[in-house]
Order: sequence, then C-alpha cells, then structure tokens
Amino acid sequence: MKYMAIGCAAMAAMLCGCATTVARETQLDRKAMTAALEPQDVRRTVEKMVDSMLQDQEFIAEVGGDRPVLDISGIKNRSSMHLDMASITDSIRTKLIRSRKFRFMDRTTSADDLEFMNDQALNGLTDQSKAIQAGQQSAAQMYLYGALSEMRQQSNGVTDRYYKFTLNLKDLRTGEIIWTDEQEIRKQQERSTFGL
Repeated sequence: MKYMAIGCAAMAAMLCGCATTVARETQLDRKAMTAALEPQDVRRTVEKMVDSMLQDQEFIAEVGGDRPVLDISGIKNRSSMHLDMASITDSIRTKLIRSRKFRFMDRTTSADDLEFMNDQALNGLTDQSKAIQAGQQSAAQMYLYGALSEMRQQSNGVTDRYYKFTLNLKDLRTGEIIWTDEQEIRKQQERSTFGL
C-alpha cells in the first residue's frame, strides 16, 4: 500500500512536470465583438484595396510592364481608434511587392548603408567599376498615400460607426492621381438593457 502511494505520488509529479502550455491561434474572421475597428476588419480592407489595384487592368497597362518604383507614405489615422498605422502601411507594401508588379523605394538610407558604400569606395580592396557609389539609388516615380476616417452616430441605444479607408496613387512626374479606391466598414453595437 505504501509503495502504491509512493508510485501514485511519483506519477503525479511526473505528469505535473510534463505539463505543457497550449497556445491557440485566434480566429481573425470571428464575429465582431464591439463597434470598434478590429484586426480582421483592417486585414480584409487592406486585401480588398490592394486586390482592386492589382486587378485594374487599365491601370496596370498604363504604368507599364517595367515594374515602376513606388514609395508609400504612412496611412493617416483620422479616426478615434488607436491603431498601428505603420503595420497597416507595411501590409499594403508587402502585398504589392509580392505581386511583382512594382518595386518600392526605401527612404530610410541609414548610416550603415553609407558606411558600406564608403568602405567600397575608399578601402582600395573593391573593384571600383562594381563599387556602389552615392547618387545611384532609384527614385520613386509614384507614391501611395491614404487615410482612415470615421463617422459615428448614436440613436436609441444603438451606436453606428462608419470607417472609410482611402488609398491614392500619385504620379510624381505629372502630379496626377492615377489610381484610387476606398472601402467602407460599418459597425453597429446595441447597448444592453441591463447596462452590461
């Protein structure tokens, strides 16, 4: 009996020692919980807008087949929501780069970039015909910019929120907006009778 109790205690200790934490993936397409903008709203909206741009055959034909160089400014947040707009901007850039229809300008030339170029030019160890010289970086031909805005209405205990994403692509040479799209999201929330 004594050995059985010791065996059970040892087994319990082993089981506790082997316990693992299980992480579960959150469903991005779950039902909305509130009238606030949620990550799945942003993800779907970004995908729709970029798909709209890539499927616009007239626009794609107009910009040509040589993969024009784009830049993207941070999407502005004109809503009352606190959102990571840099992440939204990154998602747009990533989807466009993966399409292989555009190249993107990176304006963040760092001190490290300049140090690499200077080392190649000055250390005497690099074939100077292949060394990267300052002033050879690509220039953006177009840039993408946009905003998220919000309108809110409240009536009879029901809150309606309308969010609108707008994206515009501007040709820097002509100053023309050569593509634009907008997506609206409507969220509704009823106040609970019990004030919950």
